[in-house]
Amino acid sequence: MVEDDIRNGELTTQTQESPAVEETMESIMEQMGGFEDIHRGKVVEGVIVNSKDDGWLVDVGFKCEGFLPQKEWTHPVLVESAREPAVGDRIRVQVTNISQGEEAQLTLSRWRCEFDERWNRLEDELAKDEIVEVCGRRKVKGGLIVDCFGLEGFIPISHLAEEGRGVNPGRLVDQTFHVKVIERDRRKRRFVLSRRSILEEEMVAQRETFYGSVNEGDVLEGEVSSITNFGVFVNLGAIEGLIHITELAWQRNAKAKDIVNKGDTVKVKVIGIDREKDRVSLSIRQTLPDPWETVAERWPKDKETEGTVTNMTDFGAFVEIEPGVEGLIHIGDLSWTRIKHPKEILKRGMKVNVVVLEVDEERKRISLGYKQLNDPWRDIQSRFEKDQDLLVKVIRLADFGAFVEIEPGIEGLIHISQLSRARVEKPGDVLKVGQEVTARVLEVDPAMRRIRLSLKSLQPEEAAPAREDTGYRPERERRPRRDNGDRRGGGKERGPQMPNEEISMTIGDFLKSKEEENGFSEPKPEPAPKPEPVPEPAPQPEPVPEPEPAPEPEPAPEPEPAPQPESEPEPDSEPEPRQE
Repeated sequence: MVEDDIRNGELTTQTQESPAVEETMESIMEQMGGFEDIHRGKVVEGVIVNSKDDGWLVDVGFKCEGFLPQKEWTHPVLVESAREPAVGDRIRVQVTNISQGEEAQLTLSRWRCEFDERWNRLEDELAKDEIVEVCGRRKVKGGLIVDCFGLEGFIPISHLAEEGRGVNPGRLVDQTFHVKVIERDRRKRRFVLSRRSILEEEMVAQRETFYGSVNEGDVLEGEVSSITNFGVFVNLGAIEGLIHITELAWQRNAKAKDIVNKGDTVKVKVIGIDREKDRVSLSIRQTLPDPWETVAERWPKDKETEGTVTNMTDFGAFVEIEPGVEGLIHIGDLSWTRIKHPKEILKRGMKVNVVVLEVDEERKRISLGYKQLNDPWRDIQSRFEKDQDLLVKVIRLADFGAFVEIEPGIEGLIHISQLSRARVEKPGDVLKVGQEVTARVLEVDPAMRRIRLSLKSLQPEEAAPAREDTGYRPERERRPRRDNGDRRGGGKERGPQMPNEEISMTIGDFLKSKEEENGFSEPKPEPAPKPEPVPEPAPQPEPVPEPEPAPEPEPAPEPEPAPQPESEPEPDSEPEPRQE
């Protein structure tokens, strides 16, 4: 007869030694040694005897098989990749519940047994040394999950590196390192670890050695540990130094990613040490030759080249003509026309052709020219000729005329006298800024960089009489009417009109003629000099048909000879009007 030995999980063959001896249940139990003492919390070994959808049946030597639910096979706190068991596999389980009676049932758990064993091992190691070794498993929000004696522990991101420094938790995945346990709770199955405290202790000793052996000006080698917008961090072993973005290369506005990559080994120069703040400033640029030392040899005057616009200011634009060497295009050398800002012509990052105007090696300055290679007045006479009609745009107005743009960089002037055939008081009455008109070229002067244009030349000549409608009359037409009125005595007293033929008359003759005129209008008699006929012929040359009335006052003083002695003092006072 063959029976299954449940306790040992092995098949044994029992042969009836004597057919005369009858086996009973009591005798079988005596042979097996009885049922094992099973109680809640006990860890036992068993054999998988059957598999179900929701778990497994396990023979643990009890009067009935124990049931291992699928959810009790493993737990998230356990670090393992064990496969699900198969029939016949031997496993270690913990009794979690026992039901007595006719429907006796034994409930088992595998992960609880594994957790207790691993936690106990962790406690034993911590009792020996507070530092344990872990391995990074995966990056999570706020930190890193590690494997510590088969259990998952958590390291906050603030405890992954030294204080004041950040580290990417992903860098430590699958990496082995030492930590300290700062918090543990067996009931909650949780423990928190720290790497920062160990690193700080190690770095204190390394930094003391570093500061004692390294000085400013030393050239060291290090590994690029991280790249930021403001610079590059280089691991020097005991400490990490910073290479500011301006110290990466002689090139201005260089990007760190274009010069170095993470993990590269670079040669750096120590340019600053701050022991109080534990900061070391490094430079790659100062380990390279200065391009300004031989700039005069490579860039002589009048040399043409292509550069890249790196920056623009109110006074000009900076152009990089080679890595680390920049020149300035002054705003006055950008365009032949007046501009308010370089952005009207150039843009940052734009490729431009320039010419070297001046090199100052001591001050590390290069003056460049842009308009010298883009002169729109070159061959101007081949593009514009006299009497050519052009469509132009008014760009600004002045008192004497209007400036118009013929093409970019070429301006012309329409003088106020060439705006219209009619009289124009100011250019704003005819043109407006931004207006496009057709004008005719009057003159092209490339030497003076001037082009004269006209609107009047395009207007028909019939528009000329329109000037008479304003009521304006030439002065030579009105002057005879005023003179004739004066001679007839109908107008106000005016000085004698001097014809062009006698413009050489002396001032004395002019005063005498004025004196005679005054004597004619006043009732007082004139003295003896008045009869002199010298100033009288002055008005005779004028083309007036009426006879000159000047000789008529000669007989006037004869009827009044008697009062002359009484007015003898008057001649002394008469010269006063002459001085006037």
